[in-house]
Amino acid sequence: MIDQPDDRSRESSRRILQIAEREVGRIILDIHDGPVQNIFAALSQMYIVQRRLGRHLGDGFADEIERLGRSVGLLEHALNDIRTFMGAFRPPEFERRDLILVLEGLAIQHEALTGSTVVFDVDGDLPEVSLPVKIGLYRILQEALSNSTRHGKADHHFVTLYSDGKDIVMEVTDEGIGFDLATVLNGLEGIHIGLEGMRERVGILGGSFHIQSAPGNGTQVRVVVPCQ
Repeated sequence: MIDQPDDRSRESSRRILQIAEREVGRIILDIHDGPVQNIFAALSQMYIVQRRLGRHLGDGFADEIERLGRSVGLLEHALNDIRTFMGAFRPPEFERRDLILVLEGLAIQHEALTGSTVVFDVDGDLPEVSLPVKIGLYRILQEALSNSTRHGKADHHFVTLYSDGKDIVMEVTDEGIGFDLATVLNGLEGIHIGLEGMRERVGILGGSFHIQSAPGNGTQVRVVVPCQ
């Protein structure tokens, strides 16, 4: 359980959350229309030069051709990294899509990026939720799956959603290596920062955050937040 901010502070934080997501969308669009297009154009020119050098200069310029090939490979790797980053942080039209589609889309994206399996299950009907709840649960699930893969070494994840009509409950469970919770919460590891980020988002939404883990026994994150 985490401490709850007062109503005025929570509403202000919700508005900031929405503004921040819109700003992320603008930044991603700027990256796509600027650096990504320029890197792609540079790669296209380098492909042409690479083919011409290979045809006309032959072995006399083998070192130069090899250096050019390494440069092409580095640019290709950088472009793929940027596209992966953009895919992870592009807001998925929160306003127009319902909660299930938003979270299920994230699960599918995680499978595509990591090769792992995410079993996504919705138990019963879910009520409509506010925009901050969609944004918050999306980012919490994103962090939980990322931690599970990077730190928990898990390749199977289970996401369950259900509601009692007033609250939404989201449980994210994995079969990874787990960790000692006390050690992580007292340390500065990346997973500690991720857990604190999830706690803060749950606090903004006025909910509760629980985590269970032990070495060799996997991890479960359980989040309960009001629908509105």
